[in-house]
Amino acid sequence: MSRVRPAPARERLLALLGAVLFGAGVGALGTVVHMNLVAVGDGAWAVPWGAALALTLVGSTQLWWSRRADSPAAGGLLGAAAFTVAWAVQTLPEHDRLGVPLDPVFAQQAPFAALAAALWLLGLPFVVVLVMALAARERRRALSE
Repeated sequence: MSRVRPAPARERLLALLGAVLFGAGVGALGTVVHMNLVAVGDGAWAVPWGAALALTLVGSTQLWWSRRADSPAAGGLLGAAAFTVAWAVQTLPEHDRLGVPLDPVFAQQAPFAALAAALWLLGLPFVVVLVMALAARERRRALSE
């Protein structure tokens, strides 16, 4: 098993700073795009493709940054920053929000918009943890070679 030399403090700091900046960026971009829906058939159904795209954007950016910084923790910080931005935007005053409220009344009025919002806000932590585990596994394999 080979030993990896720890990164200098400056490199670690830049990796963490980059994670916060990229996380805020993909969190904002994901929040903007997550409400895109496409009607299926006669319009009675809709597919929340924007939420899938937003989650893919965060997951792929997190994995890329984890590899680039050689640190699953930096990737996790990126995901945490994206999650923080998504929730912060959700808590803005009603007329400034870029999403819809997660409540049963709205879910009855616009079920697919509510589904898109739920997928984005509640799926984000799941994606972040999943990608962080994947990045940690990749790093362990690389260290053992």
